[in-house]
Amino acid sequence: MKTEKWISAWCSIIGSSHILEGLPCQDSSKVEYILDSDFVIAVISDGAGSCANSQIGSAFLVDRAIEKMATTFKLNDWFQNFDLDLNQEKWRNEAFILFTELKEELKLKAVELEFDFKSLSATLIIAVSNGNFIACANVGDGRAAFRNLESKWFPMVIPTKGEEANQTLFITSDLWDNNIDSEYFGSYFYSNPITAFTLLSDGCERASFEILKYNEKEDKYFDPNKPFEPFFEPNYLNLLKLKEANVDQMKINELWGAFIEKGNPKLISETDDKSMILSVFFADQTDEAKG
Repeated sequence: MKTEKWISAWCSIIGSSHILEGLPCQDSSKVEYILDSDFVIAVISDGAGSCANSQIGSAFLVDRAIEKMATTFKLNDWFQNFDLDLNQEKWRNEAFILFTELKEELKLKAVELEFDFKSLSATLIIAVSNGNFIACANVGDGRAAFRNLESKWFPMVIPTKGEEANQTLFITSDLWDNNIDSEYFGSYFYSNPITAFTLLSDGCERASFEILKYNEKEDKYFDPNKPFEPFFEPNYLNLLKLKEANVDQMKINELWGAFIEKGNPKLISETDDKSMILSVFFADQTDEAKG
């Protein structure tokens, strides 16, 4: 059952390079609304392009991450009383446990399928919100951001790389799960109301984030990791209008997929798989949709 306070769009689109190489779409994405609550759980996973079975790994991680996160919140009674003891430290602890368990479950899946474990390599980003807070965690690259009550967008994810500058990190890596303070495991907790959030794989980042800028003083490039508001604001408002028009979820995702595929020049030119989730908290925002 879908909560009346959220509207979401999510889709994973195969990249043109994968089509040319005869590869499947290795991205996966999903949003789940929690029954009888205002909670939503969203997950994106980007399968490693060089790994033969990464599309299986990413699909498995997305489904299980949502199931396990929902169980974690139920066991802690956070769907009803999240504000009692859910905070930044508690969130990082629980998210780290969840990611560690997912890695072990992925190992068992590899054994079941008689695959090499590393062939299932994929990144993972998860976010949970009920409109009054948002929590996010990640291993690997991709981006995430939220919109506050003042209509400003802020990043939630710092893409985690491997030990070398151009090395991508995956949940199958041994780098991140050695301790909870590992720099290779990312977490974020914002304890104030939000109006929207987004998760995306790296195939969508050039189109929607400021990710590369030159620092003249230091003579080097850096990553501002800044959500591009002229990209997100029109889509935020469009989702509100689709909610007002009672468009069904399948049609919303179909429209979203078409936008991710060819919505602007950078999306059109991107050859990698592309995944993006956009979730809008709908309560008391109907005036914006009409604007």
